[in-house]
Amino acid sequence: MIRILIIEKKKKKKRLAIIENNRLKEYYKIKYKYINQGDIYIAKIIYIYKGMNSIFLDIGYYKYGFLNYSDIGNYFLSLRKKKIIYNKKNGENVNNIFKLGQYIIVQVVKDILYNKGPRLTCNIKLVSRSIILLPYNKFIYISNKNIKKNINKFFLPKYFGVIIRSVPYNISINKIKFEIYILLKIWSKIFYKINKKRIIKIFINDNIINNILKNNRDHYDLVETNSLKICRQISYYLYLYNSNLIKILKYYNNSKISLFKKYDIAKQKEILFNKYIYLNDGTNIIIERTETLNLIDINSNMLSKNNAIKVNILALKEIIRQIILRNMGGLIIIDLIDIRYSRREYIYKYIKRKITIDNVKYKILPPTKFNILQIAREKNFYTFSNIYQKKKKVINIKKYINRIEKSLELIINKKEKIFLFVNPILSSYLKYGIFSYRFKWYIKYKKWIIIYTVYNFKIFEYKIK
Repeated sequence: MIRILIIEKKKKKKRLAIIENNRLKEYYKIKYKYINQGDIYIAKIIYIYKGMNSIFLDIGYYKYGFLNYSDIGNYFLSLRKKKIIYNKKNGENVNNIFKLGQYIIVQVVKDILYNKGPRLTCNIKLVSRSIILLPYNKFIYISNKNIKKNINKFFLPKYFGVIIRSVPYNISINKIKFEIYILLKIWSKIFYKINKKRIIKIFINDNIINNILKNNRDHYDLVETNSLKICRQISYYLYLYNSNLIKILKYYNNSKISLFKKYDIAKQKEILFNKYIYLNDGTNIIIERTETLNLIDINSNMLSKNNAIKVNILALKEIIRQIILRNMGGLIIIDLIDIRYSRREYIYKYIKRKITIDNVKYKILPPTKFNILQIAREKNFYTFSNIYQKKKKVINIKKYINRIEKSLELIINKKEKIFLFVNPILSSYLKYGIFSYRFKWYIKYKKWIIIYTVYNFKIFEYKIK
């Protein structure tokens, strides 16, 4: 099995794809204009909600961020001369801690999903492969006893905490010290940006490459990128943790053909938005997605009692791929083709064995007597879900009014009375003010346009008679 990691950078976009035997397995996308989990902001308090003991903050996006009292923590950073404020009373109300219009430093815990704004926290975390640095938090947790003895050698500044994860048992103390040094350097750059009372993103969490490479279960035959900067980052990372893998790194410098075109990823990526997926054996899969519930139905035209188990297994192979590709979170319900009780156990063992390729937490329940398979899955930190995030729409109303004017010019000299039928919103806009558009048209065409409102019309739908 040939496994390739492709990283393509274009302006302020970064796209990553994992290919197995020329088939797209995973796809990630980071846009710096959007909100990513782990981003750090200077945010402004817009509203204090006493009932929920929480606050809403403006982070410069079309949805306000949500900060609960439990996410404030013992320490949080305010912009009053970069002062650290300590919260002593655990049962205190948010109203006594914060003020409207106050600026504080927050980190995104959960990004925008459909109509919900991002969830924020004051507990800032900077994450590397084996270290989690906690600025202004004295919490220290080290699972390895040998590393715990040498904690004094790490030179942590005052008010800084650290979590050294249980994974790196074989990592030397020098490498841990180097990781802490890198994270402290990142924090010093963040802290330097905290200088003005304005809403701004001060840290972009694009550590996705390290998160993909750090997984010990994954093996790559080739890592290819079109960015020299990313090439240096990966080479540093591989040198630090696995120097044998530096040979697999390749820089792609062909400007005529993009990396995604070279591996034909664009066509495969289209299935991310398709409701229907067709397999070679005539089976089709229907995927319906909501915020927390995902419904998957398996259908087959060529079906008999003997091949029902084969159809289910072929469909489950593709379903597992789709779950990872689409990064489905919450409850996933799969409606299997009817099989006997003895075969249900076989299906259950099969999907448990195959879904281990996934890198997030999940739980699978055995198929029910109605042949329903249930999977509870946690969403991945770095997802392609930013594709679905909406930009704040700005409607250029003058563009639509110019269209109406062009239509009026065609019949203005042919009729004595002209009637314009529009939506109530557009009608009020055309009539608004002393020097309204209707008044301007009267001066221009020497005719008074009679405007009627039609409630069934769309916003920019119009008719002239």
